[in-house]
Amino acid sequence: MANSTLDVQVLQASVDPDDESHFRILVGGKFIRYLTVDTGLYNLDDMCFAPSLVPLLPPLPPGDWNVGHISKDPTHGRPYFATATKNPLQNITHIWHPSQIDYLELKMGRKLRSNVYEATSPRFNSTIIAKFARFSWEIPYLDSETAAYEWIDGHQIGPEFLGHLTEEGRVIGFLIERVFDCRHATPEDLSLCQHTLAKLHKLGIKHGDTNKHNFLIRNGKATLIDFDSAERCENLKHLGEELQMLEQQLWDDSGRGGSIVG
Repeated sequence: MANSTLDVQVLQASVDPDDESHFRILVGGKFIRYLTVDTGLYNLDDMCFAPSLVPLLPPLPPGDWNVGHISKDPTHGRPYFATATKNPLQNITHIWHPSQIDYLELKMGRKLRSNVYEATSPRFNSTIIAKFARFSWEIPYLDSETAAYEWIDGHQIGPEFLGHLTEEGRVIGFLIERVFDCRHATPEDLSLCQHTLAKLHKLGIKHGDTNKHNFLIRNGKATLIDFDSAERCENLKHLGEELQMLEQQLWDDSGRGGSIVG
């Protein structure tokens, strides 16, 4: 198969100059595959810029595979596929919503974080948010967050959960509503944030990361996001400490937890 930009599209990359780098690619517009590239094979700038990297890749192996490893060929020193295998890939196991949407049904838009994108789909009337595991090590965080969205479902604490995001049948993430015309919280929004956080605590849930970027303010209401650190908690002392620390979090100007909000 020729490595033209029509055949291979780099969807996501995790580039490490000192270790293996990882890529999630789309082949022929239909098949998602995962590549591991040994360190030192390609220039760092090329690996960070898909149009430069794709022509440098060795020919893709034929057959049905989903995980490939590119190494240096011991005979001539050029990159080659040392392995290309069909492996069972890790998936989110906490499945509770009736809707499942395939990744390839979405048209991805603006990237908000490394694994968070605006997206559109014929199934929805407006822009939505897709959050998913790009690589296997992100699955546990997304699994925990998926469970947390079930805990808060119907309580108007976070964005509406719209369904599970799948890739070739396995669940890799979820879709939530896009909160439009919002902004991040400021110290002046303390009472709004306290109200929403108290609702979460009433359910016996500790958020675990109440930085100001995880509160979206719109129409006099605070909406919580990013529940990957959330956990069941019946310890009133721990819940009270999280609520007590909220004001300090809203004053924090370090940029911790920062993200793009339109």
